[in-house]
Amino acid sequence: MERLTGEEPRPHLLTLLGALIRRPQTLFSVWNWKSALLSITLRGPIFFGAALSKGFGAAFGALLAETLICALGVGLYNALVQTLRRAEPLWATGVLLSLVFPGCVQAIEYTIHRLRGTPHLRTAAIISLCVSGISTLFNWYAMRNGALMVGPDSSGLLSDLRHLPRLILGFVIAPFRFALRRIRGSTIPDPSTQQIEPGGAV
Repeated sequence: MERLTGEEPRPHLLTLLGALIRRPQTLFSVWNWKSALLSITLRGPIFFGAALSKGFGAAFGALLAETLICALGVGLYNALVQTLRRAEPLWATGVLLSLVFPGCVQAIEYTIHRLRGTPHLRTAAIISLCVSGISTLFNWYAMRNGALMVGPDSSGLLSDLRHLPRLILGFVIAPFRFALRRIRGSTIPDPSTQQIEPGGAV
């Protein structure tokens, strides 16, 4: 992950977490409907397909449950990602966002689906956990580059979607760029070198 605007503050992770503990309601002001919508698109079919062998009714019920989970949980979770997107140190923020928090969210998700009797839950939960971890890292990367955010300084959804190919490419090559910098001190141009301008079409 690269900081694109050097003048932006670099708050410490513990400082931001402390502020959230004192005022958790601030997350609701940046409830991330964009990430919730994309998550429903990615994860809904996983549970629908896993339950389809038990009939359309079971599959639709699993899809509905996952939609509610994504709308509430994922929207708030990615509000947290947006709040912590500039936190330092990067490694600790990455571990927290990609492993610890998704694991907690998935535990809640698994419990809800288990209570409602979603078929083939274990397979769907494992796939969903993998998707959640990768998508969280991508959302973090995108938000550090000005995309997939909500609030007064955010761009519109259509503007974000237009930049997705560039962001995906930058996300995929980011580990290789980091490794080369550490090994040889060389640089590879990042496709995400220009921060997305706010005010795009919704």
